[in-house]
Amino acid sequence: MHDLDLPFAGRQGELEIGSLLLTRLAARVGRTPFYAYDRALLDARVGALRQTLPLAIKLHYAVKANPMPALVGHMAKLVDGLDVASAGEMAIALDAGMPATEISFAGPGKGEHELRQAVAAGVLLNVESPTELDRLASIGDATGWRPRVALRVNPDFELKTS
Repeated sequence: MHDLDLPFAGRQGELEIGSLLLTRLAARVGRTPFYAYDRALLDARVGALRQTLPLAIKLHYAVKANPMPALVGHMAKLVDGLDVASAGEMAIALDAGMPATEISFAGPGKGEHELRQAVAAGVLLNVESPTELDRLASIGDATGWRPRVALRVNPDFELKTS
């Protein structure tokens, strides 16, 4: 068997996560399987990433990567914003305490209810089409709420390679 270069420690021949032996953690959770995340490791990894990025760069966590509320809540404290792709993810992001002004909602096929919820919440909507922009304008007119939008532009160009 080979030693793996994993970011987890071992003690007494057992995996250790966040200074708890896995069997003890499983007993604490009360059931298996379960997910366990080492918050100190998350802090260290985000900190290391921030040290390599220019200060002007804002770091966002894509909630679709893992929408577990406890994880999103922890990540919300470490990053500058959250990116969401559904009304459910938006609710998780807002419940995590991220200000609506730091949440961006992207993705094609947003339903009318999702657009209305996002406008009501005040999150930034990445508009994917002229039709979606028209729908947002209609929601704004009907409610008096001003949608926050960013336009997605796909330039028509051909990339030439050798």
